Amino acid sequence: MKKVILVLLSATLSFYTASSVASLSPTAAQTNNTTDSVAQAIVDKVVAAYGGDVLLQADSIKVIDYNKGPWPGEGETPTIPELWRINEELTVDFVGQRKSLLSYRVPRTTIDLEKWIQQGDQTIVFDILHKKYSEQNWATFARLGASLERSSDTLHARRLASLKGELDYAGDDYFRGRLQQKLTYVTDSGERYTYFIDNANGLIHKLLRQHPRAGDLLYVFSNHSTDSKVAFARDMNFFVNGELRLTSVHRAIELDPDLKTAFQGFDDFTPWGETIDASELTAKMISDGVYQAGSGRAITVFIEQPDHYIAMGAADALAENFAAVKELSQQEKPLNYFVVTHHHNANVRGLNNAFALDASLVVAEQHRAVILGHVAVDVTDSQVIVVPPRATFSLGDLKLIDIATAHARNYLLAYLPAAKMVLAEDHYVTDLKVAKPRIYHDMVRFAAVLAELDLAVETLVDIRGWRQFSMEEFTQWTRDFTPKTCPPGYTICVNG
Repeated sequence: MKKVILVLLSATLSFYTASSVASLSPTAAQTNNTTDSVAQAIVDKVVAAYGGDVLLQADSIKVIDYNKGPWPGEGETPTIPELWRINEELTVDFVGQRKSLLSYRVPRTTIDLEKWIQQGDQTIVFDILHKKYSEQNWATFARLGASLERSSDTLHARRLASLKGELDYAGDDYFRGRLQQKLTYVTDSGERYTYFIDNANGLIHKLLRQHPRAGDLLYVFSNHSTDSKVAFARDMNFFVNGELRLTSVHRAIELDPDLKTAFQGFDDFTPWGETIDASELTAKMISDGVYQAGSGRAITVFIEQPDHYIAMGAADALAENFAAVKELSQQEKPLNYFVVTHHHNANVRGLNNAFALDASLVVAEQHRAVILGHVAVDVTDSQVIVVPPRATFSLGDLKLIDIATAHARNYLLAYLPAAKMVLAEDHYVTDLKVAKPRIYHDMVRFAAVLAELDLAVETLVDIRGWRQFSMEEFTQWTRDFTPKTCPPGYTICVNG
């Protein structure tokens, strides 16, 4: 009897103990409410720091960001990155749900000055230096200027106010010795955003974007201006997986900018012309025994030899493109060689696919190490053919000539004497069906090299596109080239 009473008493005490603990412990709902209230308090502090209602109730805003940064893997040589200057002025009309972007870019040897105007479902791009325009309706209100918006701490502050219920308080950290409160949220695409917010003044000092594919994208905001109606960081540095990609040169914010000027087009500009649709996988014979296959920019050229093929161009869709060519040619031959014309990023992607087809790589001597650094399989010396500096190398019917261009100091020019055809990548590619494309310094210098080589050339093919040029028109276009300069009235490019 005592044993039964003790068991009952023990069970009763356990029940009351559990009930007491449960009553003293916060429920999940209570914890969430506490976290939400902390997050909301931090957001309120951020909004107040950046201008409060002045920011939230602004009908329109103009964000100015001039920056400069390295472009790894795209330099003249493998070891030195290319440096780009990008000046942008984005006007956002929140009421009309439209955007205008003035963009000035200085890549390599040329300059670009464009004005993008998005209104409703239509986006027009005006090429100011060439007085041409085209429709780019993929650039919707959400997409146009998105990279610039992500670089603006002020626009992030405005956005945080609209993310109630989606933000989590993630504890504290430090930035340059100052206590930071962290807020996080996850986008529909799986990106995690973590904001580092100054505990004392509410200014955003860092934003970490953790992208499923690109990795860690870090924006560092500093030297904040708090004298005007809304605050903004005068300095922004952008890192990708710890490597610097952009550093600010000039930043500013304008409330209620001149919308009439921002959304004014150019009546005297003419359209660039009809473009080639490259969205579907296509295979074509472009000369006797020469084939081109692919979609988008993932296009490969295949040169048929008596008992094998030689390929060059995109390797990331090599198997699919090769299958399409063999179906077209009805010639079941192996792929023995894949030519990598130079060391830039698009040219070194997917090279494992070449080895999977038992092909050997053909590379310039100066690019051997960096190209093999992008290969994830074991490679023997016999699987890599090296072209010596400034040499002419014969590979069956194909001649490869190591030349220097504005694009790369060592570049394997592909020449087919029987077809009187030059095959190149990235020097004169265009999507225009028949119109004269935009001419720039890279093309002019490439034409000069061709003239020095004194080759018998009738046709030029850029492997990245479907358009072919005659040597006659290419020569005329590059001879007529006039260097572009910043036109009067555009402060965005006045400093070159």
